Amino acid sequence: MSKQIVSNVYYPVTPGTTVLLSIDCQFGFGAGSWEQVPDADAAVENFRTASRAWRKRGGAVAHVQTAYTPEREPSGRITDFEPGIAGALAAGTRAAEAYPDLVADGDLVVYKTAFSAVQSSDLVDRLRARDIDTVVVGGLTTPICVQTTVDGLSMAGLKVIVLADACASQAIGTLSAEQAHEAAIQRMAYLFAAVENTGDFVATVRALQPATR
Repeated sequence: MSKQIVSNVYYPVTPGTTVLLSIDCQFGFGAGSWEQVPDADAAVENFRTASRAWRKRGGAVAHVQTAYTPEREPSGRITDFEPGIAGALAAGTRAAEAYPDLVADGDLVVYKTAFSAVQSSDLVDRLRARDIDTVVVGGLTTPICVQTTVDGLSMAGLKVIVLADACASQAIGTLSAEQAHEAAIQRMAYLFAAVENTGDFVATVRALQPATR
């Protein structure tokens, strides 16, 4: 989990124009899962905490998921690096199933076919159709699907806030899971997103007035 918040950018949140977005919070990413993410359970629990506070203020929650089907196959060059990914994260498998108590009735669910939801889904169009201008992000894994989606959202003109402790990483190369997570958080804070922890976000949300729209 992130030790130090380095973001110099602050974005306010408003229930009517901000969405809380989870990315790939699925059983395929976790300790002992298809992709080993040691801190996944803690990250998902922090996202649940954020979503409970956000929903109480009338805020919208959305989820990006990876669940492949014959009609929704992996896109880009992902299979060069993970040849078995279509089967590993196939719709209907436990690995593609969302963590419990995460998706609620009325939440927006968007399916992607590559790492970035901006590149491989209609996420941005669907957010803009809802007059969303700010996206608060948590998910799995920090340096891959979270980071690529955050990059795309920011470059598309949306304001992005990353909840550092609601994200988690696998080990990458010589980097431990914690080091890979921290490097990704620092990078996003450098040019792509405001970064904060769940506790600070919840405190901000509790001080807001409920959405009126």
